[in-house]
Amino acid sequence: MTTTVDPALEGQAAKVFGTIMVGRFEGFPSLVSRVGKPAMADVSRRVREMLDYYIRQYKGAVVQSKGDGIVALFTAGEGDDNHAARALGAAVAIRRAFSGEFMTVRTSVHSGYVTMPATIGIARSLGEATEDNRISASDRTVELAQEQFEFESVGRHEVGGIGEVDMFEVRAVGRNYAGRLSAYLHSELDSPDDDAGRDSEALQRSFPVLHDIIQSVRR
Repeated sequence: MTTTVDPALEGQAAKVFGTIMVGRFEGFPSLVSRVGKPAMADVSRRVREMLDYYIRQYKGAVVQSKGDGIVALFTAGEGDDNHAARALGAAVAIRRAFSGEFMTVRTSVHSGYVTMPATIGIARSLGEATEDNRISASDRTVELAQEQFEFESVGRHEVGGIGEVDMFEVRAVGRNYAGRLSAYLHSELDSPDDDAGRDSEALQRSFPVLHDIIQSVRR
């Protein structure tokens, strides 16, 4: 699938302070053998629709989209200025929905004054060093979202043309943020009254959206 860029967003990007989320999905080739080539187009379409849905629910916008990945921009506004926390919330929702038996998801997040392609390049570079089914963040993102998420340092990462960037991994949803996180999706990803949904277990819980999509096209 050809990479697409929203011209309006690209033109505005250099003027805003926000957070870029890059998601990379591995496993599409193996899905072909499971569902067959005729059904694969339908699976890809439905996956893309769900990715767009999660990003919109967390008040983000898709900047670039291609077959095995997506780039989204989150900015302040609509009564919610914490774009970093919303980007990480979307990353959590996407990982829960799509990582598992059929696919691995690597998501990386970076915050700052957004310029193309530099800011995307930093997030993508972090993503290359991110382990499967993990969410990584730059030190700039951690500064903005440390009250909503728990992080663990994984060292410094060399970004070509930029230098070294302190890299962190998301370890848990903050105890006081799980209810807000679920409210964006208007679903029961986490219950605000359930302590189990406010720690590292909330980050690991899976909601196999991809499995449901595959089963639906097999019928």
